Amino acid sequence: MKRIIFILTSMTLIGCGNMKLDNFSDNKPVLKIEEYFLGKTSASGLFIDRFGNVKRQFTVDMEGIQDGDLFVLNETFLYDNGEEEFRRWEITKTGEKTYQGSSSDIKGIALGERSGNAVNWHYTLKLKYKDGIMLVKFDDWLIMQDEKNVFNKATMKKFGVRLGDVYLFFKKD
Repeated sequence: MKRIIFILTSMTLIGCGNMKLDNFSDNKPVLKIEEYFLGKTSASGLFIDRFGNVKRQFTVDMEGIQDGDLFVLNETFLYDNGEEEFRRWEITKTGEKTYQGSSSDIKGIALGERSGNAVNWHYTLKLKYKDGIMLVKFDDWLIMQDEKNVFNKATMKKFGVRLGDVYLFFKKD
């Protein structure tokens, strides 16, 4: 039992080396999701579990639409097993550098904040798992490399234990 507690504590501490949003404050170009994701964007990505195994690969076609104060981001995922998934984000700016987002597969509200070339989102995703739904917490980072490329790393956790990471590479045509 002591060994199990030690392993779980170690895994939790390993996941505590979080990036800080303030570290990006002077980085350029400034990432404004309502500008970068306006129109069509594509991405490719993968999910790597906490043991380093690539579990899923996918592509994403996205379209961002400004509708008054609401920014709508439609995402169509195509997974390596042929499965297709659609997500519609509704995003609202709540301040100079803050956002709120919602989607049918998000529990509650996603909260986002930007600084320099980075945006950090926190939310709980209703993840399809076997024959049901599993709630997982996301610490989701978008980092703009240049005017056309954004890197995304999202860490997934359940009960504070890191399940794995999602990596995405966004490309603007």
